[in-house]
Amino acid sequence: MRVKLIKGLGCVLSLALTASVFAGCGSSENAVSTQSSSSQTDNVKMQTVRVWTNDNQYQPIIDPIVAQYNSGEGTKDGINIEYKIFGGDYNDVLKVALAAEQGPEIYKFVGTVKEPFIKSKWMLPIDDLPGGPEFLKKYENILIKGYTTFDGKTYSIPFKVLNTKFMYNKTLLEKSGFTAPPETWDDVVAYARKITEDNKGEAYGYGIHLKDTASSGKWYFATQFATSVGHMGYDFKEGKFKFSDFTGNIGKILQMKADGSIFPGAEGMGLDECVAQFAAGRIAMMPGVSWDVNGVAKLGYKFEMGVCDTPVLSRDKKFKGYAQIADALCIGPSAENMPEKAMKVYELVQSDEIQTAIQEQEVDFIAREDIQQKSSGNFTKAGTKEFADTSRSYFTLTPPDGGITVEGQPYQNTIINLVAGSDPDIAKVLADLDKRYNTALEKAVADGFDMTLYIDKEWDTSFK
Repeated sequence: MRVKLIKGLGCVLSLALTASVFAGCGSSENAVSTQSSSSQTDNVKMQTVRVWTNDNQYQPIIDPIVAQYNSGEGTKDGINIEYKIFGGDYNDVLKVALAAEQGPEIYKFVGTVKEPFIKSKWMLPIDDLPGGPEFLKKYENILIKGYTTFDGKTYSIPFKVLNTKFMYNKTLLEKSGFTAPPETWDDVVAYARKITEDNKGEAYGYGIHLKDTASSGKWYFATQFATSVGHMGYDFKEGKFKFSDFTGNIGKILQMKADGSIFPGAEGMGLDECVAQFAAGRIAMMPGVSWDVNGVAKLGYKFEMGVCDTPVLSRDKKFKGYAQIADALCIGPSAENMPEKAMKVYELVQSDEIQTAIQEQEVDFIAREDIQQKSSGNFTKAGTKEFADTSRSYFTLTPPDGGITVEGQPYQNTIINLVAGSDPDIAKVLADLDKRYNTALEKAVADGFDMTLYIDKEWDTSFK
């Protein structure tokens, strides 16, 4: 979603916050550093390369590597890495520091719209640093224009991925005579009906959650329909919103609702409650996102869990599943003072070794397929292997809905309301949704909105 850079930032944020940044500790929860900047070691000029982030889940993996580097190779390279992890006010602290020209050499960018940072020269192209072009070759097939790359320059790399799949309780399926996961939505409807009938109120065939409208509308409905229609609501080939393509998918869900196959109380449930019922063995099937692996694992479960590709409307028309990449680190303007050293650290803290460890230890899901393939596959959490595999997924820039002003409810709310039973005429509601979004898009284009990034005549997510 597009966001606007806060104007007048230096004027509105507190002096205390600014002082905390310049003091070198600020809101940092932890920092790894074994050398002080500007010290001399064996006639090698030592310089500190600062890395700021709020990703504390990687800390157990990165901290030892940074400490080892600082006490070893770093003394020869003249580099001391100061790796800081910040808390909830990280984004404000970062912007204050960048605005005051006191920002770190490397930092995690929070958000999806980098243009304001690039225009403010708060972000340097990786291509322009020593060794940058060679480093980027590993990522050339998954770089995304408008997200990692702008005007031919790359400012970040795809690091992790949010993948969409379909989760199911193998024990419940087998109890009702189903030895394979559902392949089509007709299968899902039939499985759900039989499982619900067989379990007589103890378990239901399908689970949905409607309380968390924005997240659920996107991740547990729109993106999950991509395997059936080839997109999540916006067709990059035509440059148009096509929510009407969801008519068949929503119809299948409403059929299960009419059959009584959906776990009761969906309107009052969020994701956590729905996953809890799945983990308790009371829901047989539900759409999933990669983060659900940890959610289910933490709750514990007493059945065999399966994960498969999201079912399709037709066996003869299959598309890849939706996956969204996320970057990790960008390079700040202060790196211009030590470009070779900054690039060396940028490579180190996002090295193949670190990415492989993150994947192998099931901390997160890495975007690069070659890293996925390096993993031993000896995962302890059910679903990690399947969600980590992006070979049947597609990456793309987020649709342009964040850059337009739509009258009426957003698509997420509209889909949720349809599933909740607000209007039985699915086709009519989705046609109106298309009209509202495309009208807003046309108006935005007339006002100067650049569609260059959002039209791709070669767009094709179908399986060949």
